[in-house]
Amino acid sequence: MSHKKIILTLGVVFLSFGSLFAKDFDSTHELPEVRQPDKHRVYFRGNSGYGGLYFPGLDYTKNETITAIALGSYTVNTFSQYSKLKENTEANSNQFELEYRYMDKFRVFKEDRTLVSKIAKDDSRLLQFKEKSASLGIAYFHPLTPHLSLGVSLRQVDIHQITRKSAGLFDAGFLSNGASVTLISTVDREFNTNVKGIVPGIHLEIKPLRWFEVHFGKQFYNLSGNDTRSTLILDSRYLGNTGTVAPNLDLSNGSVGYTGEKTTLDFVFRFSSWFATKWGYTVERYTMKYKDYFIYTGNLGSSIIYSAIEGSQKQNFEYGSMNFTLEFSKSFGG
Repeated sequence: MSHKKIILTLGVVFLSFGSLFAKDFDSTHELPEVRQPDKHRVYFRGNSGYGGLYFPGLDYTKNETITAIALGSYTVNTFSQYSKLKENTEANSNQFELEYRYMDKFRVFKEDRTLVSKIAKDDSRLLQFKEKSASLGIAYFHPLTPHLSLGVSLRQVDIHQITRKSAGLFDAGFLSNGASVTLISTVDREFNTNVKGIVPGIHLEIKPLRWFEVHFGKQFYNLSGNDTRSTLILDSRYLGNTGTVAPNLDLSNGSVGYTGEKTTLDFVFRFSSWFATKWGYTVERYTMKYKDYFIYTGNLGSSIIYSAIEGSQKQNFEYGSMNFTLEFSKSFGG
């Protein structure tokens, strides 16, 4: 086939596709001032966020361990007291969204997000937080004017959080015969929180220009679920040059309440009817309250104290992030 025939064929194919998708590839700047919404439209979005995260990493371990270990006539009693400290770190989030709209009023959507904290290089505890959340929701947006819509939404939200932490404890003493004894404890802790429930929201969409929009939303969380904590303690005892290792695994669980708000502000730039970008900021603030905890450590006294400590805590969770979103959409059905 000659070059002229190839060019001609490609030109015919290009014009055919251009005619087929003309509606979706028109520049938004060239659209008329008032445009009727599409009857059906599907949206695909990918969102990346970066910001500061505060999670209850140290608050969990307000009292790290309660143990009583008999070494001959010497007893090592370890009760590590931690003050209320905030655990601040950087974090990244990635979210994927699928949304269907009818006449731009009735909306059905699905959202999945993963949030991971960064481990500081100088943090010997290897403290890390990871959250996975999924939501399925519906919304209705009422157009007050052609440039302003007010919306309400309901989401079924499921959240799973994991916090991992390592720490080391050191103690030393003497037996009755004067021999020195050393106790080194390595503590690995993991906390799993699972909550779910219905999340209502209110939304505002402002469309001053065909190619520029401002979206504001606030969601109100009141979830419930359970919290499970596991603590693995390796006690290494050294008497002179002789050493022994005694592992101990503690498990505890209880119920948790998860309340708070999520506020989102986005600036939307529409380059065409099928492609847009969002630049925005999100602030999330939640409070977690724990109750009904019990853990058996092998000693009734320490079990009662430890259960009371674990079950009386009240933690805060905060995440503020700058977000960037790519949005692709396609209309169908007239």
